Amino acid sequence: MDQSDEQQIVAELRDSVATGHDWYRAMLSAIRVWPSAEEDFDGARCVYLIDGEALDLMRLCERLSVEIGDLVPEEQIVDLLTRDHPPTEVSREELKSLLGPDKYKAYLSYLYGVLVEEMVPLAVLEELRKARRASGLTRADVDIDDAYEYVYGSGKQELAVAFQRERGLPRRHSMTLTELKEFTYWLFKLRLKASDKARVASDTKRALTVLHRYTAARASLSL
Repeated sequence: MDQSDEQQIVAELRDSVATGHDWYRAMLSAIRVWPSAEEDFDGARCVYLIDGEALDLMRLCERLSVEIGDLVPEEQIVDLLTRDHPPTEVSREELKSLLGPDKYKAYLSYLYGVLVEEMVPLAVLEELRKARRASGLTRADVDIDDAYEYVYGSGKQELAVAFQRERGLPRRHSMTLTELKEFTYWLFKLRLKASDKARVASDTKRALTVLHRYTAARASLSL
């Protein structure tokens, strides 16, 4: 990859913001043509395409925010990066237009493969606990590992070891934030392979409900 491509994109982004264009829309347009899936930036490994497929939109927004931080109100950038609250509303159709079909598809892969998938074990855990209570089994509760067993066929630690072994990562109990996202996307693809379509749809629907509830609660706390 030629770094001059990124430098040109950054220069055009800065020029667009400096001349009065909406900075968030200008940023999304820059993301549409951003060439790198990952890079070393400011001493850190920045991965924008998880597994080369799923666009971590907020990570790339964070990267580009550094480039326009002197041109944009700080509180607007903080709202975007910490609350996923852009300065202006962008409809789904406009987001697709600004990102372009390829990046938008990659963004949806991240939305379902990472953000929603994180909620799948939690949603299933709720259902398992409801089922136990309905059966009168209240003394011996189920835990999150039971949910992982139900969804993915193994406990979380066993799955993490399998993921680390497959990716050639050092075996350790903790993962970096990027590795956790990659692990979650790996689980997503594992679930698609292992489960029938009806169960995949059902578990995903439950997870979306939990995600919406969590997002609404976080928004209310930040008011």
